[in-house]
Amino acid sequence: MMRRMRRPGGPAVIATVAMLALLLSLSSIATAQQATPIASPQAVGTSSALPPAWVELGPGGVVFARILASGDCPAIDLDGTPAPMTHRAQPTAAFPVVACEAAIPFGVTSATIGAQRLVLPHGAPKRIAVIGDTGCRLSDDDGRYQACNDPSAWPFAQVARSVAAWRPDLIVHVGDYLYRESACPAGNQGCAGSPHGDNWLTWNADYFSPVSPLLGVAPWVVMRGNHETCERNAGGWFAYLDPRAFQSECQRFTDPYLVPLVGVTLAAVDSAEAADTKDTPEEVTEYARQFESLAAIAPPESWLITHRPVWGLLEGQGGEFEVENASFAAATRDLPMSDYSLVLSGHIHLAESLAFSGSSGRPPQIISGNGGTALDDIPTASPTAGELQDPVVEEAETVSSFGFLTLEWQASGWTATPRDAEGRPLRHCVIAPPEITCGPASAG
Repeated sequence: MMRRMRRPGGPAVIATVAMLALLLSLSSIATAQQATPIASPQAVGTSSALPPAWVELGPGGVVFARILASGDCPAIDLDGTPAPMTHRAQPTAAFPVVACEAAIPFGVTSATIGAQRLVLPHGAPKRIAVIGDTGCRLSDDDGRYQACNDPSAWPFAQVARSVAAWRPDLIVHVGDYLYRESACPAGNQGCAGSPHGDNWLTWNADYFSPVSPLLGVAPWVVMRGNHETCERNAGGWFAYLDPRAFQSECQRFTDPYLVPLVGVTLAAVDSAEAADTKDTPEEVTEYARQFESLAAIAPPESWLITHRPVWGLLEGQGGEFEVENASFAAATRDLPMSDYSLVLSGHIHLAESLAFSGSSGRPPQIISGNGGTALDDIPTASPTAGELQDPVVEEAETVSSFGFLTLEWQASGWTATPRDAEGRPLRHCVIAPPEITCGPASAG
C-alpha cells in the first residue's frame, strides 16, 4: 500500500583512503565485556551453525574481515600469505561465541578464510543495497509480539536472500538488529521457543542466522540503532558489529567518520542516543559537535548515513502526522546541510522518500526501515506541507511493505528502488539533488 503527496513546485570521485593506524588498531584485543543473563532456549527453526565471514568498512575506509568462532580464531590468507586473526573480545557467559577480526591492508587483492573467499571492495560501487530495522519485535513495553516463527510475519530471512540474489557491490545496514527484548508469552505459538535479551542466542536468532546467506556477498557498512544503546542491546553490537576497536566500557556516543569510496563518500553518524520527540541539552551539544566535525571533512556530495532520519514522517495520535527528529533538528538548525546529496536512514518502519525545495538547503531523505520488524502504521491520507508543519516539503512517498532499498549508478546519476521482500520493485525514483522524483516501478 502506498500514499503519495506532491506540491508543484554525479558524485565526485573520491580516492579510497586506508590509514595504517586504523588498520592496526582493529587487531587489538580489549578486556571482556560484562556478562548479561543467558536467554531462554533457542528459537524453533533457528540454525545453530555459525555464519560465514564478512567484510566491513570502517572509519577512514579501513577494510577488515570478521568471523564468529566458539574457540580459537582461524587464520586469514592475504594474497597467499597466512596472517593471524584475533579475538575482538574474550568470551563471556552471555557471549560464548566471539568475533575474530583482521585488518585487510590497502593493496591486498585476495583474502580467504578456510575455503571462503572474501569479497573485497573493488572500484566504484554501482549497486548498493540498504536494509534496516530487521529484527523480530517481542516487547512487553508496547505489548507487541511478532510471530518470529512465521516467515511471512517476520520475513527478514527472505529479505536477506533477495538482497543476495540482487548481487550488490555494497550493503548498508542502517541499524536496529535486535528486537527480541522480552520473553514470548506463554501459549503464543507465533514466537514460542524464542530467545530474548542481549546475548549470543538472541543475536543469532534475530540477526546472524537469517542474514547468513547475505553476509559474504559484498562488503558491509553497518550503523548502530536505538535498539543497540547502552540501556538495551549494546553488548552484541560492540562485540560483533561495531567498526571500531573494541572497548570494554559501553560507549554512549561514538565519533562520526567517513567511508571514502570511489565515486561517493559515506558520512556516518551514530544516532542511537538521539531523541525523537524531546531533545536534551547534552544530546543537542553532542550531535551539533558531530555534525560540525563532519562538515569540516566531508567532501561535497557525500551521503549522510545514520539510523534516525534527519527528517521523516510517521502517523501519530488521531491520524495526525509527526516528524520525528527533535535532537537532529536542534543540532542542525544552524548548520548547512546542502553539501550532502542524500541522507540514508532507517528507524521508521516503512520505506519513505522526502524531497524539499531547493531554497531549503536540505538534501533528499530516504528511509529504509522495513527489513523485518513489525511495520509502522501508514499515514491514512496524503499529507500537505502544512500538515507536516514543514512548508519546504516538495514530495513525499511512503511504501508500507517489508523489503529493502536498492541504489544504482547510471550515466545520468543515482536511482533508488524500494523493493518488497522477494525483491520485486515497488517504485522507481530518480535522485537529482535536491530533488527526488518517484514514479511507477520498472522491471529488474
